[in-house]
Amino acid sequence: MGKEKKATRLILIEDHADFRESVSMVLSQRGYEVVGEFSTMEDALEAIRGGMSADLVLSDLGLPGMGGIDGIRQIRELMPLVQVLVLTAFTDKAKVFAALESGAHGYLVKAGSATRLIETLEEVLAGGTPLDPKIAGMILQTFRRLSPIPSNEALSARECEVLQLSAKGLTRQEIADQLELSQHSVTEYIKRSFDKLHVRSLPAAVSEAIRRGFLDLS
Repeated sequence: MGKEKKATRLILIEDHADFRESVSMVLSQRGYEVVGEFSTMEDALEAIRGGMSADLVLSDLGLPGMGGIDGIRQIRELMPLVQVLVLTAFTDKAKVFAALESGAHGYLVKAGSATRLIETLEEVLAGGTPLDPKIAGMILQTFRRLSPIPSNEALSARECEVLQLSAKGLTRQEIADQLELSQHSVTEYIKRSFDKLHVRSLPAAVSEAIRRGFLDLS
């Protein structure tokens, strides 16, 4: 008998109880293991410092006490390998960019369906860079209006190629197949671009690469 696939462990941070319970129920029905549900970022961080671990964190931004943006930054410091998806009602530019710069791997507006939420979680776990269409459009419009800034540390042609495909929503495996590379090599190119661009997530890397003139998504 084949080995049973291990369930993805997930931490849910959402202050609205009804919405939190609804999301938790959908996730559990789809085979996710919700290891922790929290209404505040402080409680979530306390649990993580106490040893709670997960593969993915799903967090709102508008939380009582410590906000989601500061919390995401601390979560990434405590669990560098964890994937973080923002699920929120906020769509203003300042919060979107702050969340991506803090280390979020994706950004989904709450108005979406439960099916879209699950699809987005799976994209994140597969190495994709899911952004709500409204958010993706906002980011591209913003950077198209900005003049590229000079950079002392240029990305290689291959690093740019990998980021370009990531920005189109391809997973790491799909990028590897298209470029005839191993998935490990794709991951290494992404890590190098993170180091050069001084960012901690793929959406932030794509945004920064556009800002510096390395990518053109027009």
